[in-house]
Amino acid sequence: MLFSHATIFQLATALPDNFEDLLAGQAFEPCTAFNPSSFGWISPLPEGFDDFTRAFGQRVLFCAKVEDKVIPPTAIKDLVSEKTTQFTRLEGNRPSTKQKQQFKEAALDELLPRALCKHRKILAYIDPQAGLLVINSGAATDVERFVNYLRMTLGSLEIRRADGGHSVVHLYTQWVRRGKAPEGFDLADACNLIDPETNASVTCRKVSLRNSEILTHLDAGKLCAQIRLTWAQELSFTIDKDLIIRQLKYDALTDATETDAAEDLEPEIRALAELDAQFALLSQEIAAFYPKLAQALS
Repeated sequence: MLFSHATIFQLATALPDNFEDLLAGQAFEPCTAFNPSSFGWISPLPEGFDDFTRAFGQRVLFCAKVEDKVIPPTAIKDLVSEKTTQFTRLEGNRPSTKQKQQFKEAALDELLPRALCKHRKILAYIDPQAGLLVINSGAATDVERFVNYLRMTLGSLEIRRADGGHSVVHLYTQWVRRGKAPEGFDLADACNLIDPETNASVTCRKVSLRNSEILTHLDAGKLCAQIRLTWAQELSFTIDKDLIIRQLKYDALTDATETDAAEDLEPEIRALAELDAQFALLSQEIAAFYPKLAQALS
């Protein structure tokens, strides 16, 4: 699955003609010895291709790469302890809180050049016709970093997210209670219920949302903070109170990649064809269902 999550913004900024050149100008560079993290743009395409974008109609797929250096907390703790012991032996008294903080900063500086790097990719696409920016991440910190870097790359970026929160939780609860999702959608087989007073939660998986036990929880005052829906009987997803879409699953994508990719193509070309098929199908479905979902949540 090309996208497993979707944080969706409504986009008011027009896509510049030199979008690919702008991305290339802010290409990813690995962390330097004393740089704890790095962020930049890379090709969204399979290995063997280096274009910074891939278009389907007006929709444009692109990708960021994040690299973070990982220093185990125990390594920092051990080095700070060593520095503290050495200080106490030489000075005859224990270091102050400020000095311990300085030891920690020195430990980080010492360990950073030797730290291992952990990296991940974040796919996204822009649909100018639908006015959408769709980011394949459900992590708030990654989404914020992605948006800020994209704004810096473009010079300006006018986007807006639909509001979630308390009112959305009550909407989800109503859907489950009446056993019916908004028009075009069906209730699937998962939800998360929370107690608004204690924050205790009940996770329901692989069960009909019309189940009497779920209704009993709602009667006891619990609210639905996360719900799984199906669109057009093929695309299913979970949406939470922050309107982040998770666990995207689209049956047609499996069929497309299994039947449309020719066996005699070179591996690189076949991988590209599979990416094109997934991007085309998924972006079309999101363009179709998101306005309906946004309307139901408004």
